[in-house]
Amino acid sequence: MLNSLNVALSGLSASKTQVENVMNNIANENTVGYKKRVVDVKESEQSDSRITGRGATVIGVDRITNTYMSDNLVKQQSKSAEYDELSTMLADIESILSETDTSGFSNNLDAYFQSIEDLRANPYNEIYRTNLINQGNMLVDGLQSLYSGIEERETISKNAAYDSVDEINSILQDIGKVNQQIQDAVNPSNDLLDKRDLLESRLAQYVEIKVNRADDTYSLEISGVTAVRYNTNIHEISIADNSIAQKDVYATNTNVSTLVAPTWDTSGATPDTLTYYFDKDNSITITVGESITDDYGTFTVDKDSVVRALTYKINSDPTISNSISAYNGPYSTDQNGNKIPQSPTTTDHYLIIESKVAGTDGSFEGRIVVNDNDITDTNGFQVSNLVTKSSIKSVDAQNDIHLEIFGQEIPPQSGKIKSILDNIDTRSVDNKFEKYKTMLDDFAKALSDVTEAYIYQGGTSYVSGEEASLLNKDKASIQTIGLFDGTSVKTLAFNSSVVRNLTQENLDYLSTIHWNENLTIGDSDKTSFSKFYQNIKITVSADKENIDYLKETQDSVTESLQTTYDKLVKVDKDEEMVNLIKFQAAYEANAKLITIVDEMLQTILGMKQ
Repeated sequence: MLNSLNVALSGLSASKTQVENVMNNIANENTVGYKKRVVDVKESEQSDSRITGRGATVIGVDRITNTYMSDNLVKQQSKSAEYDELSTMLADIESILSETDTSGFSNNLDAYFQSIEDLRANPYNEIYRTNLINQGNMLVDGLQSLYSGIEERETISKNAAYDSVDEINSILQDIGKVNQQIQDAVNPSNDLLDKRDLLESRLAQYVEIKVNRADDTYSLEISGVTAVRYNTNIHEISIADNSIAQKDVYATNTNVSTLVAPTWDTSGATPDTLTYYFDKDNSITITVGESITDDYGTFTVDKDSVVRALTYKINSDPTISNSISAYNGPYSTDQNGNKIPQSPTTTDHYLIIESKVAGTDGSFEGRIVVNDNDITDTNGFQVSNLVTKSSIKSVDAQNDIHLEIFGQEIPPQSGKIKSILDNIDTRSVDNKFEKYKTMLDDFAKALSDVTEAYIYQGGTSYVSGEEASLLNKDKASIQTIGLFDGTSVKTLAFNSSVVRNLTQENLDYLSTIHWNENLTIGDSDKTSFSKFYQNIKITVSADKENIDYLKETQDSVTESLQTTYDKLVKVDKDEEMVNLIKFQAAYEANAKLITIVDEMLQTILGMKQ
């Protein structure tokens, strides 16, 4: 009978624990990260000869969770965060390009061309001249405002990348501290495990993670690189900014110079020339037969010393040399970082032109035009040739910005920081900021080029732009205007002083630009300025729409998985109330049994008396 009392007492204790657990679940129904608990009860182990059992024993209180579903949910949440961030970034770009019926860059462009038409109708009207100057400057200001708006959003994203890395490292440290507490505890509390799960979920908003909890160990990887192992081995991540300077190389794959052909010499009425155009306003020309004195002596320019001559002139130009350096062949670097030219220094190797500023801020246009008297057209005019740089040896300017752990690059697979890095690292094929800025630069370059010079071919036919005119067989008929300067948005400027000198012929040509749909702007097909700008807006809108579609789809997947997971781990008040009734009934039953046993013992004791 005493054994029965012990059995009832064990049941009473187990029911009491279960009721308390139900109350704890209900109390934490809305606690973030809380997973419902269940009491693990089993039959007490036998320790004597009784055959009826020794009652119930509470083994512990367990969390309800599913590692497989949890890991997949974290992965999907990381993807959702990536699309959320990218959608926000593109929404900001859309707002920069937004227009109304009376304002915006499209209106500025139309107003500029209308001012051309007005002045064309009355070339000597001072009001129309002033209006053209105002509209030209407003056009430049509008284009630069768009460009600076994108740059400002780019800066915000770059700052967000550093803030995100700080937050990631803080979370990693917190996970390490929790792991330490879990390790120090004989029986880790469920709230510590919940806290670690919540930290992992927060971390996944920034980067995709992979967690291994096999064999009671713990490791967390970011893009395949271990960031946390156990509790003491915490590897913080950092942002590396290894921007690369632009380098133009004019050589074959076998390191032979490609500047001039063997026929480049002094034959003909005019000596052959070579011109390096750094930009629209700055250039350097060398001529066969001219005498040059550099650091290695005096020499006469011929086809075997053209690289040496051009290198010297570029590095001696007070304006161009501020931005670039020229080298006669590849240089070496000593232990102090000084660049040593290739020997022999008096012999041509091949031309290398390198920016003095790393990254896209140091990008330059640069082109070389060769005039060879031995190559003429059917009319006997000298033909110019454009020298192209090596597509293999040349290096484009890059903003190399990436994540690292102990010097090892870790490309994020998803998460908020992936969208950020994709749009500030110019190596990324998904860089939207760079794509939009390039399109605006192409617009500015084309605008400056087509208003710089032209060749009139009769009727309404023109060769538009300085670049096309220089390579045309009728280049002797080039008409120069110079209405805009610059080869990019940042360098674009309107020459107000030119307006007073515009002739009727110049205005006739300029008026055709508005409706000219055969312009080459960047890598686009034949287009007009208006259509090209509209294409920029369409590109941004299409990118935003595509990302929003992916975001909605991803959100649906994440929400579906979250709902399924929540049904498993979240507290269900109705279920808990049923459990409360069940465990309360069990408690009352065990209490009743104890009362009955007590009454029986009292009866037996009374009989003995």
